[in-house]
Amino acid sequence: ANGREVLQRIRNYRPTYNYTITEPVSGNYYPVNSRIWINETNRQFTILTDRSEGGASLIDGSIELMIHRRLLYDDNLGVGEALNESAFGQGLVVRGKHFLNIDLPQTSALYHRIHSQELFMSPLVTFALINSSYMNYSSLYRQTSSALIDTLPSNIHLLTLDQFNEKQYLIRLEHYFELNEDEKYSYPTQINLQSIFKSIGIINKILELTLDANLELSQMNRLHWLTDNDELLLQTNNSTKQHSLVDTNIILNPMQIRTFRITIV
Repeated sequence: ANGREVLQRIRNYRPTYNYTITEPVSGNYYPVNSRIWINETNRQFTILTDRSEGGASLIDGSIELMIHRRLLYDDNLGVGEALNESAFGQGLVVRGKHFLNIDLPQTSALYHRIHSQELFMSPLVTFALINSSYMNYSSLYRQTSSALIDTLPSNIHLLTLDQFNEKQYLIRLEHYFELNEDEKYSYPTQINLQSIFKSIGIINKILELTLDANLELSQMNRLHWLTDNDELLLQTNNSTKQHSLVDTNIILNPMQIRTFRITIV
C-alpha cells in the first residue's frame, strides 16, 4: 500500500488460484505507486513515477502506464455514471514525470530504491516577498537546520523526528531495501543513534515502541492464528526493547521500520 515492497506480477496468472481470463487488459493492470519494471537475464527496464498510476505489460518486452482515465459515457459495469472528471468545465488534465533506467538486474535496485526515495522526498520550493534585504533577513533568521550530525547509510531513511517534550523525542527509522535485491544494501544495517542525533543531547534512555508509537513494543501481544492443522501461523517474541546509555546501537533489517522514544539528559 505504501509503495515500499515490490510484488512480482505475471501476465494472465494468479499465484493462489487458477485464473480464468475474462478481461485480458484490465485483468493485467495493477497499481504502480512508485515504480514498475520488466527484466530478463541480463537487462532490466525500470520506470519511476512521481504519482500513483496504473501499469501493465500486455506484450512481452513492453510497459504501459495509465496516468489518468476519463470516460464520457457509463461503461455499464455497475457505477451508474461516467467517469468524467472535469475542472472549470473542461476535462481534467493530469501530467506526470517518468524516469527511465536500463541496467543490469543485479544493480537496478540501487538505482530505483535511492532515486525513488529522492523523487518522493524532493523539496517543495516556495517563495515570498519580504520587506527587508537578504543580509538583514539572514542575520535575524536561521537559514538551515539539521538534527543529524552524521550521515545515515544509503539504505536507511529517517521517517520521523518529533519532540514530545523538553527531554523526549520520537524517532522512526526505516530500512527501505528489500532482502536479496542488492549485494551491498540488502543486509541488516547497524547505526548509532547517539552519534547521529548528538545535536539534540546526550541519550540516556531508548525505548522501542510499536509502529504507531502508542504502545511499548515489549507490551504488545499479537494474535496467534491457527492453521487448518492447528499449527501456529506466526510466533512473535515480544522481548524487552529498552536500551541503556551504553547501547545506543540499533540494527535495521531489510524492509523494517522501527520506532523509538528517546530521553536525553
